[in-house]
Amino acid sequence: MAPRRRSNTGFIGVRLRPAGHFAAEITAGGTRVWLGTFYTKEAAARAYDVAAWRFGRPRHEMNFPEVRSLTEAQSLSTEPLLRSQGEARRYRAGQRRIDTTEADEQFMAQWRRDHPGDVEATRAFWKEKQTYRRERRAGKRQRKAEVEAEYAKGEASTWGENDERWSWNLTTTASEDTPSEDEDFDFSD
Repeated sequence: MAPRRRSNTGFIGVRLRPAGHFAAEITAGGTRVWLGTFYTKEAAARAYDVAAWRFGRPRHEMNFPEVRSLTEAQSLSTEPLLRSQGEARRYRAGQRRIDTTEADEQFMAQWRRDHPGDVEATRAFWKEKQTYRRERRAGKRQRKAEVEAEYAKGEASTWGENDERWSWNLTTTASEDTPSEDEDFDFSD
């Protein structure tokens, strides 16, 4: 996984709000969770770190890697600035999402420990799928190179003007290299 980018505030998960306050957010399970609005960017960064500890993120993905535990991170963090009932509701909803995600990750870790065979089968499936896709892309690239080489020959091309290889190669290389998520996967090709 690529390292998280630090924003223009210098901290991961912290951005400057138009009113001059700082917002803290973290992404968990593909969902962005709002952690609150703070007076300082350091306070927002500490709130991000508390959530990162709860999600079990590595310390190099935190704003203050010198903090050694969730308890220490919580003791250094402050409560967010909640200026309206809407912000308070949003904050509570974010905390519920964090709790749910934390429980899900703990459950999945336990499931992986209890079912190592299923984990290995899943890894094998994705490895086979990745190999299939790489081979498929390599074939498409090769066919495309053939068409481009013949086209570059111009009049010296060995393919006739109405040769079916032109249309077949162009149509098979024109589609995207990776199938969409809705497309059924078939190893039989």
